[in-house]
Amino acid sequence: MTLREFVRDQIQSIHAALQAGSPPPIGAYDAAQLKECQRRASVQVGASNFLPDAIVLEFIFQDASLGPAVLSVRIAAPEPIVYMPVPDWVIEDVWQGDVTGSFRFRSEAERLLEAFREQVFTERNRAFFEKADLPRRRD
Repeated sequence: MTLREFVRDQIQSIHAALQAGSPPPIGAYDAAQLKECQRRASVQVGASNFLPDAIVLEFIFQDASLGPAVLSVRIAAPEPIVYMPVPDWVIEDVWQGDVTGSFRFRSEAERLLEAFREQVFTERNRAFFEKADLPRRRD
């Protein structure tokens, strides 16, 4: 399971419980804040924040008369989370933009790096030289 899939499943599970008026079925949260949030009419999914050992999901509760309130739910990661920065040469030569990277489970990162390594350091790399439609660097 990828980190993205794991987070999606947790969001769906927690959101469904919150919509039904129940507490989150997983993770740690402030019970007093949950009680305050449940005074509001609707809940929507907020931000997902990543730590090396956990994911913090935010759920935004809204009510016109009370205003918004946010419930943060901290879920222990089933494995370490790593940040995979985009290599400098990719940013400089390809995107020339503000792309910085993505969060991944360590096992995902290892698989991605191994696949990349195979593309670069094995005979598979020759195929890239044979493709006529490879992007060219602009000078």
